[in-house]
Amino acid sequence: MNTFIKIPFATLLLLCIFSCKTRHFETPEYGKNETEKFLKIKKVHNFRTVGNIKNTEGRALKEGMFYRSAHLHKLKKKSLDAFGKLGIAEIIDLRNSKEIFEKPDHLPNGITYKKYSAFEDEGDQLSQARKLVLKGKVNASDADKRMIDFYREYVTENPETIKTIITEIMESEKPILYHCTAGKDRTGIVTALILTVLKFDKETIYNEYLLSNNFRKPLVEKRLRLANNLHFLYPKMDLQVLEKLSWVEKRYLDAAFEEIDKKYGSTDTYIQQVLGISEAKREEYIQKFTH
Repeated sequence: MNTFIKIPFATLLLLCIFSCKTRHFETPEYGKNETEKFLKIKKVHNFRTVGNIKNTEGRALKEGMFYRSAHLHKLKKKSLDAFGKLGIAEIIDLRNSKEIFEKPDHLPNGITYKKYSAFEDEGDQLSQARKLVLKGKVNASDADKRMIDFYREYVTENPETIKTIITEIMESEKPILYHCTAGKDRTGIVTALILTVLKFDKETIYNEYLLSNNFRKPLVEKRLRLANNLHFLYPKMDLQVLEKLSWVEKRYLDAAFEEIDKKYGSTDTYIQQVLGISEAKREEYIQKFTH
């Protein structure tokens, strides 16, 4: 039978001082152009509106149509008014059923809520992975491979769900918000696909993707410092794994697009065959969401 000993905070602090070594964490790659408007809604991370960017035809994406964020589980009642003023009519939750059950969104009244998971954690892989990380059985290389595999599988393993997600967003007539847990990976992939459909260039798409590092920086740095200070509790844990799981990297998004090219030949073919968007429909979306 396991027993848990409560350690006073002051004791933990002393233990840290004498047993924890300060670790230098790597600096992630940040988005160079902070074109997007960061929205400060209490207890909601990585909340922003995708906009203020131009596509290859010189047309600017209308601001205030697409919103992206992390989960809304901690959205406070005091913040509902500020949230409501954005005019968001629909929310798409990209998390799997277990994530939603554990941390359901707190939403204002009158908003349509839909959930579409292109990744169902049937075998409770996420929880199992967390346990392996704490036991030191997952290193930075393993974590890196898992992230790349996840990006590859997300865009191709469940094509019908991806098609539904993109169609739901593109067919929206009012502002729409889509999110996952951290608002960086699944949300990042979906945003990259939307911008690809709307004919934005690679540099613009990748810059938008990397902005998650800009907007999550205070949160991630705080978590990494805490993990470093309390490392004696899980001495076998590789802190580099936490870095890999906390930041986004260009290589991850590369993996998604490379998998699309490998399986379908090109993103244009993927847009037509998987997303079901003809060239005429694509042009219609461009006219709808840009000016």
